[in-house]
Formats: sequence, structure tokens, C-alpha cells
Amino acid sequence: MRVKSFRESQPEDGLVTTVMDEVEEMGEEEEAILCGFCQNSITDTSNQITMNGSHSHIFANPHGYVFEIGCYKRATGCLTSLESSPEFSWFSGYHWKIALCRNCSNHLGWYFFSGSSSFFGLIQENLILP
Repeated sequence: MRVKSFRESQPEDGLVTTVMDEVEEMGEEEEAILCGFCQNSITDTSNQITMNGSHSHIFANPHGYVFEIGCYKRATGCLTSLESSPEFSWFSGYHWKIALCRNCSNHLGWYFFSGSSSFFGLIQENLILP
């Protein structure tokens, strides 16, 4: 007697199979990016974007601390500070807010916004990258 696989045992309309196929495809395209402090999910590779010609940038703040950041269109695992500032922005015309891990509150980077454009600049050293 041959036992049917999960896919073979599903209804003819293919609903469950279609959902399973979509989940499998998503897993192949996106890889999770985690908080380096608590392993909370911060974003994924499908959210990587290019700003000023590159995804990755190295900047120094006014105190001389150097950061390598990556740019992401969304980072649902982050919370942002309430106050924003246009001062010392690394991206011309953008204001910024501090971005913290939603789970452990450690500093992960900055949220940059200008008019209808916004993105996260996340400190690569503070993340677990795929």
C-alpha cells in the first residue's frame, strides 16, 4: 500500500498546494536579517535598497564614531524614536530618527525620511546577516 504525500492528499482545487508553493518560493527569495543582540527578526534581504548608488555606506558621526550601514525600505522589527533631526544627516534632504530593536531596544541604526521617501540605515555590525 502506497501512502500519499501531503500534496497528493489535498483537494483538487489546489488551494493548499498553491499556498505551500508560495511559502516555499518566499523562503527561497528572502532571507531573514536578525538583531545581533537578541536574534529578533528585523527585516529580510528583499527589503535591501540602493541609496546614492549603493546599498552599503560607511559614515562617521560628529563624535568620530564610524558606522557601516545597509539601506532597507522596511524594517518591521524596529521602533523609531519620537524626535527627529535634520542635523548631520548622511543623506542630503533627509531627517533622521534613531532606530531600535522592537524586542530588546538596542540601537540598530536610523530611520531616514524626506517627504514621501523613507528608509532604514541599519548598522551592519549590529545585525546577523544571511
